[in-house]
Amino acid sequence: MPDLPVVTDSKSWLLAVARRPYRVLTAVLLISLFFAFYLKDLRFQTSIYDLTIRDLPETIQYEDFKQEFGTEEIILVVVKAQDVFSDATFSEIKSLSERLKEVKGIRRVVSLPEIQKAMDITGKWSTHDFKSIIAPVGLLTKNLVSEDGTACAITLVLEDGGEKAAVVEETERILKDHSSRLSLYQIGMPVVSKALADRTLTDFLVLPPLALLTISIALFFLLRDPIGLFAALSSVLLALIWTFGLMGFTDTPLSMVTMIVPVFLVAVGTAYCLYIVAEYRHVSSEEEDTVRAVYKCISQISFPTLLAVVTTVIGLGSLLLNRITAIREFALFSCFGIVSMLVLVLTYLPAIFAIIRPKGILDKKKRGSLEPFFDLLSSKIASVNLNNQKLLITCVAAIFVAGAAGLPRLKVETNPIAFFKDDDPISRNFHDIYKDLAGSFPINIVLDSNQPDFFENPLNLKLLEKVQEALGAIRGVDKAVSFSDYLKLVNYSSSQFMPGAYSLPKEPFEVRMLINSFKIMLGDDLLKGFVSRDFSKANLLLRTRLSGSGDFLEARKAIAVALAPVLPPGVSTRITGFGIVISQSSSLLTTGQVKSLSLTLALIFIIMLALFLSFKVGLISMIPNIFPIVVNFGFMGWAGIPLSTATSLIAGIAIGLAVDDTIHYLFRYNKEFKKDLDKRRALRDTVCHMGRPMITTTLTLALGFSVLMASGFRPTSTFGLLIVITMCSALLADLFLLPSLMLHVELVTVWDLIRVKLGKPPDEGILIFQGLSRSQVYYILMAGGLKLFREGDTVFRKGDKGDSMYAVISGGLEVVDFSENSNTCEARRLISAIGVGDIVGEMAMFRASSRSATVLASTDTELLEINERMLKRLNWLYPPTAQKFFVNLIRILCNRLEIFTNRCLELTLTDQLTGLGNIHLFEQTMTNERARSSRYGDPLSLLVLRLEDITTSSGKTGHQISDMVMADASGLVRSNLRETDYIFRTDDLTFACILVKCKEKEASDTCERLTRLISEHEFLFGDTPVSLSLRSCWGPALPEEHLRPKEMIDRLLLA
Repeated sequence: MPDLPVVTDSKSWLLAVARRPYRVLTAVLLISLFFAFYLKDLRFQTSIYDLTIRDLPETIQYEDFKQEFGTEEIILVVVKAQDVFSDATFSEIKSLSERLKEVKGIRRVVSLPEIQKAMDITGKWSTHDFKSIIAPVGLLTKNLVSEDGTACAITLVLEDGGEKAAVVEETERILKDHSSRLSLYQIGMPVVSKALADRTLTDFLVLPPLALLTISIALFFLLRDPIGLFAALSSVLLALIWTFGLMGFTDTPLSMVTMIVPVFLVAVGTAYCLYIVAEYRHVSSEEEDTVRAVYKCISQISFPTLLAVVTTVIGLGSLLLNRITAIREFALFSCFGIVSMLVLVLTYLPAIFAIIRPKGILDKKKRGSLEPFFDLLSSKIASVNLNNQKLLITCVAAIFVAGAAGLPRLKVETNPIAFFKDDDPISRNFHDIYKDLAGSFPINIVLDSNQPDFFENPLNLKLLEKVQEALGAIRGVDKAVSFSDYLKLVNYSSSQFMPGAYSLPKEPFEVRMLINSFKIMLGDDLLKGFVSRDFSKANLLLRTRLSGSGDFLEARKAIAVALAPVLPPGVSTRITGFGIVISQSSSLLTTGQVKSLSLTLALIFIIMLALFLSFKVGLISMIPNIFPIVVNFGFMGWAGIPLSTATSLIAGIAIGLAVDDTIHYLFRYNKEFKKDLDKRRALRDTVCHMGRPMITTTLTLALGFSVLMASGFRPTSTFGLLIVITMCSALLADLFLLPSLMLHVELVTVWDLIRVKLGKPPDEGILIFQGLSRSQVYYILMAGGLKLFREGDTVFRKGDKGDSMYAVISGGLEVVDFSENSNTCEARRLISAIGVGDIVGEMAMFRASSRSATVLASTDTELLEINERMLKRLNWLYPPTAQKFFVNLIRILCNRLEIFTNRCLELTLTDQLTGLGNIHLFEQTMTNERARSSRYGDPLSLLVLRLEDITTSSGKTGHQISDMVMADASGLVRSNLRETDYIFRTDDLTFACILVKCKEKEASDTCERLTRLISEHEFLFGDTPVSLSLRSCWGPALPEEHLRPKEMIDRLLLA
């Protein structure tokens, strides 16, 4: 296998993926099998109730209402005929009512035949008699029967917590059995909820697969690369399996909102894959070895892809702030799906390429026939960006302004009926019922007196009548029903249906009697649905034709205004109902959307700022992400598309798509720009390289999701339209707006300039920055500034006051000293040369003293100026960075001090104490004698004597005692050597002797003689004897050995 580049620990896993693809595929397969096992547990459960906020005060209030007065969720079965009171029709209605009473989940059936049965205790009434008797009963008019008698309703009161969908299905089956004889349909909130679930499920099972198929066909014709297409689509499918498997594992059902997850994953996942496929194609044209190509591709694309995923997850994660449970579930599983997609595109996708190298990938003749077209189009787009910037920015700005102008027209509205097209049976039936009867969506008003038996008082029952009259005049309210209506009906029945008896009793005892009759005739559960047990509270039911959240909220305001002059002090009201709950939940979408978008954009800005270390880049990166959001919401405003639970999710998808293109573009542009800091060339190369994958991704996804617009379900078709608009506007922003902004705003930083000049990052090329992170170096660089000096220019002169030091970025400097009264080049003396990466002038900056030498530019030179004020500011703002900076500076000064010391030592070759040659003279002499020995073949030996443990008899030690002993010993040794031999003091306690033309036997004898002399010699420190230990050794100084002279001494001492 060919050698790969040096791999850092952070990217070693990439090499493992490229070299061991079968292991990677096995791991992916096992994980996929685990999640696939739980697909069987995936279930579908959606309803209109998913669109509510559970912890909303209105929701809690509605739950409390249901606990006190019962759920009273109803389905209205509407019967239409020429005369519902004809014997045949009435008999059919009675038969229908009896069958509906048998349906499981229906607690009570209220119909005309049931009313007749309750009122006619004799059972002898004819249908005509019943019609005449109930004529004055206002409770039934528009409630159960139309004014002209051509329509009536059968009210089905459902059990609490029952399976409403099953009730709707069974009711529909029964209605079909009777439809041949009667005109029948059912309507009500449970029916609408069931229809929403059915339409959503149908779209989920049909449209996403159809969209994916369309995308696949489009990609095949665009790429002409079956392997690349297979790898991309299989990655998306595996991500879907993992995501849906997790939903099955956690027993989270698919809802009307979470079913958007596959659409989102297909869109964003396909974009991720196409970027990698495009990069792999590019890399493969340069690398013939598959492993190298895979490694290089993933190493280049992994970080921008990771960053794109992080920002997308941030955008989706912001939806977790939403208080609607279904939206939070969408956010959670979308985040998991995107992270799964990241894992797959960085492991599974390269593993596929490592095993099956796409055929013809290197042969341009075999490329897709449309690819040259897209390459040419990308080149044209680059030319437009470079040559028509004013016109381009003007056009984009006009689109942005048009979108912004539509924002005030955007309405927050959740209207379940508007989800269905006008010719849909649900929409037709909803609008048909209130033409003859009362509407099907209720509002409940609770009057609370806080006084027991309050509504047993006839005067307060009259109050209920006044309240009903006031409420009946509100727009959209078709019928108001209260406890007083039913009490009048009971009074009417108890009075044998006498004319004028349909009225309220006048005495309290009469009220109590009628209440007992109420329980017998109509049932105790109906009574509990309208008054509390202690009669301190009453429930008024308003049957309305309202369906939109805006209409419900307006109705709530109108109700509060209507009740204010009618109710006496001490009586409070609660306006509730499911319509109120869903309307209030919808109104909070705006606040939640603003919060989530603001948080997302802020976090993306922070990421970009931290990544590029540029405030400008952070701001510019926001604009292409904001642009599609403004265009999308602006279009919704102009087109009259309301901001609902479904459409609100478009913003998160818009950010996910836009930020992906933005990050890949910025990374590519950054890479191209840093080659030579040429913005125009970088723009052209970036657009030409990134244009094709960006355009093909957008076109194929837009084509695929345009399939959703064919749906007969408005949320799905609207979603498809908006996602196409979002993708196209995001592409427009990233291909035209972003490049133009990059040209008009200077994005190059001091870091970039220094890196180009040095040919390496500043932390590697400048000694004072070594060991600092990029951000820490950035803090220092941003506080400094670049200065240019031409060849021969003076940076500073000897004697000048200075408060700055300089790091050499390019060129070179000379540190010189001029003779007195002369500044000519002939009279100057070169002290040192300063190269790239070195610093100069640090002493004057810290000491606030005059410059000690003159510094000239030996060539054209760029210097980074760093002054004391900047360092003080750095120390105050970023203490850890300042600390590392000063440590590096101390190291530099120490190195320079060591060099200076060595140079000083080199200037003297004699030991001042003994008068012997020092280590430097020893090295010179040994080098010369070894050369002579090699030339003439004379023997050469080295003898080493080391005096250790020098102490007086009293145990004193010290350098004075050692110096005395070494001085005495030097004379002793020198006097016992030949005149041709050399003796040196190589360190504080060591003598080295070079024995010229000395054979081994003679050298050995000399070593023994000198050892004996020193050992027997009496050394005195004053009058005090001194003891010591002696190490002596000798050896041949062989010319062929490549040891330095100092290394020869060390080897002998260690032998």
